[in-house]
Parts: sequence; C-alpha cells; structure tokens
Amino acid sequence: MYIEMSLDMTHGGGLWSFPLCVWAPTKKEDGASWAYWSNIELVRKDDLILHLRGKDKDEAAFIGYSVASGDGYKTEERPPFPGDWKHARSFYRADLHQFTMFPRPITLKSIFEKKEKELLSYVEKNKKKATKKNLFCVKQSGKLQRQNGGYLSHADRELIDILFDEFDGNHKSPSQRVRTGDALRLINDRLGQQRFSKLIKACYGYKCCFPGCDIDDSRFLVGSHIARWSDNKELRGDPGNGLCLCLMHDRAFELGAFTLDEAFRIFVSPAESSGDRKALDLTSYHGQKIKMGVDKPLVEALREHWDRTKLNPANATVPLK
Repeated sequence: MYIEMSLDMTHGGGLWSFPLCVWAPTKKEDGASWAYWSNIELVRKDDLILHLRGKDKDEAAFIGYSVASGDGYKTEERPPFPGDWKHARSFYRADLHQFTMFPRPITLKSIFEKKEKELLSYVEKNKKKATKKNLFCVKQSGKLQRQNGGYLSHADRELIDILFDEFDGNHKSPSQRVRTGDALRLINDRLGQQRFSKLIKACYGYKCCFPGCDIDDSRFLVGSHIARWSDNKELRGDPGNGLCLCLMHDRAFELGAFTLDEAFRIFVSPAESSGDRKALDLTSYHGQKIKMGVDKPLVEALREHWDRTKLNPANATVPLK
C-alpha cells in the first residue's frame, strides 16, 4: 500500500490527470534522485494507493483510494503540464483505476490532532528498523509534520489502522468516527478481496478452471466470488466461495451465461445457444465438470449464484450431458 500526497490539483493534465495515475520525475533539476519519487517504480499491479490531497495542512484530506492497474515503470513520455518538473527527461508512472471516494474527506489536521501519539510512536519504531519505510509524516522538533516532498510513501496495515480506525469514546466527534469508520471498512473490503483473489488463484494452481480453457497467466486470471462479496459476509473469505477463471469466463459467470450444478458441472444458459451469443462457445462444454481446485465449491454459494442469475440447474430444460 502507498499514500499519494499531492498539493497539485492539476496533476499533469490529460491522461496524466488525477486519478488516472501517479507520476513524478526520475531526477531533480540538479540530477539527484528522490526516494518518494522512485517509490512509483516499486508499485505492483493491484496495490492500493490512498490519496491525500490539498494545498496546505488545514485543507489536506484523505479523499479515497485507487488500485494500480499495472506495475510502476519509467517512461520518456511527458505529461501535458509538467509544472515544476519541465526539466525532466524521463518520468516514473503507475497507472491507476477503480478510484473509490470516501463518503466524506478525512482531514489530515483532525487525524494529527486525535492520533498524534500513535503516529509519533509509529514513526519512532520505523526509525529503529533495519529497513526503514519512507513515511508521509515525520517528527520535527517533537511535533508531527508532513514529510516535505513525500509524494508517494509506504503504508502498511498498522499505519492504516492508526489513520482510519474509529477514535475512542473520549473524543466527542461522532461525525468524525463515522467518516473514519466508513473509510476503514472500504479499505478493509478492498484488501480482503485482494487477499481472497490471490488465495483462490493459488488453490486452482493459477489456471482457469473452465473445461477446455488453457489460460494460466495470472495477469488474465480472476479469483472471484461465487456468492458476491457484498451479498454474503459469512462466505467472504471461504475458499469454497471462489473460482479461478480467465477474464472472459469470469465475465460470463458473472452475467449468468453459465453456472455450476451440485456436481460442479457446467450448466449453460439456454440463451447462449442463440446465434448472436457464440463468442465463447460455452454450449460445447455444457455438462462437463470444471477442473477442481484444493477446495470444492460450496453448494450454498452456488445456490446464491442460481438465485441471482435466475439460472437453476434443478429447473433445467436443457439436459446435462
């Protein structure tokens, strides 16, 4: 996880605008490098990027998060409006997607006021580590301050909990508790989904489980829920509630083009036999069993998929092979 701290609301313009990417020059004007810029090259696909934006300390606020759509890289392409970095010959860049805005911005000022002790302790512990993280905040003259020029900094589970966990009952600030609680829930949901996706792909040996599909490149695989994350909290982290599918078959499953019966055989929607729905040739695999993973799919989860897609093998008019 990373924190993007930006005072520049223009942010490069065009396809370099917020929230499409994070970017920075590779060198300062004097040729020196800067760790808070080179961190961009360390970003990996699916990493979470929290956005802290605002021109001054009173205005700066966490407004939401994005997900890296690919690994960070170096490029000689230039933003339309490089601003103070027009001298640069090359730039670091990481592309983002799935920007999710918090219900309300959470001001850095309020976090520093309420969580100063915890954050100072976190900063001090980081200083003593053999491998120190580049943090967005520092201790200066005994006080908590933003790191000057700390554009992209490291974040971990402990820091996120300090920043966004609900304040204790001694603080008479219910609206702030709601805001930070909502933000933490959004972040936890996203992190939970990422962990689940990795678990499911590993359970299926990083291969699409649809019969006849040979895709085994993790870039084109999805470890997805059978019963949706938002629909069934009890099954969220259960590996039996997941399937590893390629992008195309995952989309077909989500749309209800096919489901699985209780014996884990492909059951294709009758609508897929129409002339304009043969791109995936799903019907050829009707009745064939999926390639099984470590954990069997949960029938409870499958029933939720049947209900949601209105596709129930028990009420089949199309016989299984």
